[in-house]
Amino acid sequence: MQLHRVVAVAMAVGLVGTACGARVSRDERSAAANAILSSSGSGTTGGTQATDGTTDTSSLGQQPGSDGNASGPTTNGTTGNSQPTTSGQTSTTTHGNQSTTTTKPGKNGQQTTTAGASCPTSGKDVGLTSNSIVLGGVADISGPVSGLFAGAKQGLAAFQAYANSQGGICGHQVQIQFGDSGTNCSQNQNVTEGLVNKVFAFVGNFSLYDGTGCGGKVIKDNPTVPDISVAIDPSLSTLKNHYDFAPGVPGYGTGMFAYYAKKFGTKVQRAGTITENIPSVLAKQKVFVHTAESQGWKFVYQNAASPTSSNFTSNFQQACGRDHIQVFFTETVNAQYAATMLANERSVAACKGVINVMGIAYDSALLGFYQGNPDDLIVYGWTPNALFFNADEAKNIPEVALFQQWFRRTNPGQPLNLYAMYVWSAGRLMQQAIENAGPTLTRKTALASLDRVKNFDENGLLIPSTPSSKTTGGHCYLLFELRHSTFSRVDDPATGFRCDGRFLPLN
Repeated sequence: MQLHRVVAVAMAVGLVGTACGARVSRDERSAAANAILSSSGSGTTGGTQATDGTTDTSSLGQQPGSDGNASGPTTNGTTGNSQPTTSGQTSTTTHGNQSTTTTKPGKNGQQTTTAGASCPTSGKDVGLTSNSIVLGGVADISGPVSGLFAGAKQGLAAFQAYANSQGGICGHQVQIQFGDSGTNCSQNQNVTEGLVNKVFAFVGNFSLYDGTGCGGKVIKDNPTVPDISVAIDPSLSTLKNHYDFAPGVPGYGTGMFAYYAKKFGTKVQRAGTITENIPSVLAKQKVFVHTAESQGWKFVYQNAASPTSSNFTSNFQQACGRDHIQVFFTETVNAQYAATMLANERSVAACKGVINVMGIAYDSALLGFYQGNPDDLIVYGWTPNALFFNADEAKNIPEVALFQQWFRRTNPGQPLNLYAMYVWSAGRLMQQAIENAGPTLTRKTALASLDRVKNFDENGLLIPSTPSSKTTGGHCYLLFELRHSTFSRVDDPATGFRCDGRFLPLN
């Protein structure tokens, strides 16, 4: 179930209880705050606040100009070298048993698409008319950390604008009803309850309180309502009407650990790690260590630091000076923590030559947080998604370009972020399900269509997964290196993922 897809939050947010009314401690709030500040802008988009706590956002964000064109991709953060690509091509590909649309940039930045294999020609249901469809979104925008999951709203805005520029989904203009769950269990449940009889489906919810004791209870009590989101609370992921990009039981892929064991040899037998002393973080770390050790790694130093720690120098003095680690591995909560760890490590003479493996390092904010010369940094890592803010990746993968274009069009000045990327992908999965729902579109036929989706990879933006699975997770990944302030693919196919190894369950 667990990919490091949302490590920026998932490792910090098991810190919240799932029972309604559960409170977040000061340290836990700090961890949640740190988990988002480096990867998502704090700005939110407009809308009219309703009395039930939801927002009428029929048109989220800044919409495209009257010509419907989106500007081409521009650089945001550090990127790899640009490579040539073809343009103006549109094709239809198959993901498992589902046909879906591949969209590629056309002339002058215009986008062209093909319709789904069997667009419905009729249907009526909650949130659905002959020419419109209402999708719901719930995310923590207010609360202890203002703008916590603003990226979710940004991703919805980008998807809505894109879909409507293409004439809607199968002729249905996309409208959005958005609710601020306020980083609060009761508010999440109330907002979700207020939307469930207004929207056709929930797309891209992001909340610390998404479990079945909070907002997830509404999803559980309404099993005909599709819910496509990245679950933070594991209880949500067990629901039949929940669809996730990291489904399955706790565990992890072995391929990346086997790769580094081969690359670095016996050095991985003297590995060290630092993580946050939060139950969910420790559970996540247990999965990583279990998987790494199955591939020959040995951790001679492990430390669980306070989630409010801002300096790890003493940890590195012990790890390097006393235990003589040769590889440092962490999936800490976010890029700010990673940058601090890197700077602290480099200040310890005994750590000279230590190899850093940090998947969380792929973040456009990392180099801005790093206190030192970023050109001196060498960091290895992997992601379960394409390098979504790289300009060169956009040139090679049309879906990355499409996401970048419409995100920037609807969220000017905001950084491309992981949460927006996942919500955009949730919208695209909903689009695919509707296009393949058969002659009549209803919630029931949409659910059946989602159940048929196999090996969904969002046209190369995500690793392949079966969103409906409750038993096994994905094991594909993309390797990257940070050198000379540039993130680049390394030992990967040009436009896909490595899928060596296997998914190893924790138990």
